[in-house]
Amino acid sequence: MSLAWLYPAGFAALAALLLPLLVHLARRDQQAPLDFAALRWLRAAPRPHRRLRVDERLLLALRLLLLATLVAWLAQPVLRGAEDHRPYVAVMRGVDAAALRQQALPADARRHWLAGGFPALEDPPPAGRQPTSSLLRELDARLPADVRVVVVATPDFGGTDAQRPRLSRRLEWRVVQANRAIAHSGAAGTPSSDPAPRLVLQGGDAGAPGARYLRAVQQAWARHPDALSVRVRLQDGPLPPELHRAVANGGTALLGAGVVLPADLVLTPVWRDDAGLPLLEAGTLGRGHLLRFARPLQAQAMPQLLEADFPQRLREALQADVVAPARVDARAYAPRTDGRALPPPPRPLQSWLALVVALLFALERLVATRASRWTPA
Repeated sequence: MSLAWLYPAGFAALAALLLPLLVHLARRDQQAPLDFAALRWLRAAPRPHRRLRVDERLLLALRLLLLATLVAWLAQPVLRGAEDHRPYVAVMRGVDAAALRQQALPADARRHWLAGGFPALEDPPPAGRQPTSSLLRELDARLPADVRVVVVATPDFGGTDAQRPRLSRRLEWRVVQANRAIAHSGAAGTPSSDPAPRLVLQGGDAGAPGARYLRAVQQAWARHPDALSVRVRLQDGPLPPELHRAVANGGTALLGAGVVLPADLVLTPVWRDDAGLPLLEAGTLGRGHLLRFARPLQAQAMPQLLEADFPQRLREALQADVVAPARVDARAYAPRTDGRALPPPPRPLQSWLALVVALLFALERLVATRASRWTPA
């Protein structure tokens, strides 16, 4: 361990130590001589040489020490090399307590919630929400490189970016399964009470191979005059300019897997299969939403087309809010290990110095009060 200073230029304030020293020296000259009438005719004796003398040395020492501690506090001392190298266990919200007890975790590990501030697992997690991706990166940056990190994740979770986090270490990524198998991790959400959307096929898309599946879906949905109108584009090729403008102005479009999108448009999976592979991706374009199938609309490439819940799953995806990534499959979101390693942050000592300053100030006030009480008038 070594002591370092974040702002060593703060030691220039040590010049303030001259102030209490000058004050104590100036207080000696406040004593006025008093002449006695009976001694006025005596011959004046030679006056002794005046020596530099400091009164109330204890009080002066306390004041000098108080100022020196304040200067050290301004320089912000830190302690390097005092990191804790014990294993670290981070638990996501929603992990079942019984499932967590079944995990073979290190006996001497520190156990914390994967939440803002990383509170201890014995404490309730904070009420605020913070993106999971940001929490993983923060945890990777604050721990030394040789610390073993175990993350216990739920089968699906939110607060993710458009890609897997890139960390500097290999985490033990453990997914705690729920009581029953989750057939569709990363689903768009719960069934909506809004009317089912209305699919509008473009003129050239009516005869596309996958159009018959969408027409069957439209027949399964109940018709409603206030339903959301979704433009459908199934033909391969770039996104038509008129459809681009319609979506940017607040519309919604459902695209086939062969539609080429702008390079700066990022899509996020909102529907995955049992293996965690994406079936439908979504993103934003201007004020509107874009959804694109990740596979061709063929039963061989996408068997979900033949399942009974396909209309309901597609409806949930179209009615979901895709401004930010919704929920992802934990099995497919294990962090990557090609990130850049950062040195762990040093341990700050300002809080300890603040306590020392408070104690010194209280002691200085006590000594000053007693010294003024015993000073003759």
